[in-house]
Amino acid sequence: MKQKKTIIIMASLFIVVCIAFSILLTMVIIPSQKLNKAKKLIDSGDYEAAYSILSNLNYKDSEDLRNSIKLQYEKALLSKASVGSYVIWGTYEQDNNLENGAEEIEWLVLAKEENRILVISRYALDCQKYNTSKEDVTWETCSLRQWLNGSFLDTAFSEAERAMIPIVTVSADKNPRYDTNPGNSTSDQVFLLSITEAIASKYFSGDSARVCQGTAYCYAKGAYKYETGKCWWWLRSPGNTSSRASSIDAHGSVHDIDYAIINDDFAYLDLLSDNVDGSNYAVRPAMWIDLNALSQKDT
Repeated sequence: MKQKKTIIIMASLFIVVCIAFSILLTMVIIPSQKLNKAKKLIDSGDYEAAYSILSNLNYKDSEDLRNSIKLQYEKALLSKASVGSYVIWGTYEQDNNLENGAEEIEWLVLAKEENRILVISRYALDCQKYNTSKEDVTWETCSLRQWLNGSFLDTAFSEAERAMIPIVTVSADKNPRYDTNPGNSTSDQVFLLSITEAIASKYFSGDSARVCQGTAYCYAKGAYKYETGKCWWWLRSPGNTSSRASSIDAHGSVHDIDYAIINDDFAYLDLLSDNVDGSNYAVRPAMWIDLNALSQKDT
C-alpha cells in the first residue's frame, strides 16, 4: 500500500515536471531561440527573414526589435519589386480595431522605372468625399487632394518613409468623353489615378483587375459595400460637369459620368451620383517611391 502511494506521488510529480517543462519550452526556450535567430539574421542583413520571425513572436523586446527594422524590411521588399507584385510601405488603420494599432499597407506595383516605382494601395483605405461641398472643383482645388497630401501622408508614413515619396507633377488629364475643365497640373506626393491611367492596359489588364475591396475601417467610415464585398473608388479626373468626379465601380468599370442622380444615400442607384461631395466612395491612394534611397544608410 505504501509502495503504491509512493508510485502515485512520483507519477504525479513527473506529470507536474512535464507540464512545467512544456510551459517553459513553449513560453521561454523556443521564443528565446527564435529571438536569438532573428537577431543573427539582422546582423547578417537578412531583414525579411528576421521580420517574418519577429512578426509572429511575442517575447520580451521582439516587438520593439521588429519596429526597429521595419524600414530596412520595407526597403528589402522594394529592392525586389516588380510590376504586379506587392510591397509594404507605411501603416494605416485597416481592421477597425483601434486598440491594436495601425496595420501595414500593401501596395500594388503598377510600373517600375530605373529609379522609382508607381504603386496604388491594394485595398481601399478610407472613405472620403472628393470635396467637402458640392461645387465646381478640380483635382487641384478639391479637399481630397489636401487630405491625401496632409493628414493621410502624415498618418501613414514615418519621416524616413515620407522622404522616399517624391513630389511629382500630376497631370490635369481631361475626361476623355467630356470637355470638362480639369484644372491645372499639380505637384503632389500622393494622388489619385486619372481615367487615362486607370484604363491603361499597362497598369490594369481589364475591369477585373480594377475591382477593389475596402478595409473594415474603410467600410466603417461609410464606403458603400457592394454585395460582392467590393467598393467604388475615386479617380482624380472630372466627371461630365465640374461638380462631379469620375470613379471605378464595384465591377471595375470606369464611370466618367453621364447620368444625373442627385443624392448619395446607400441605395445602389443613388450611389451613382458621383457628385464631388458623395460620401460613400472609397480612396485608393497612389504614389511614386524613390528607389535611389535604398542605397542610402538608414537612420
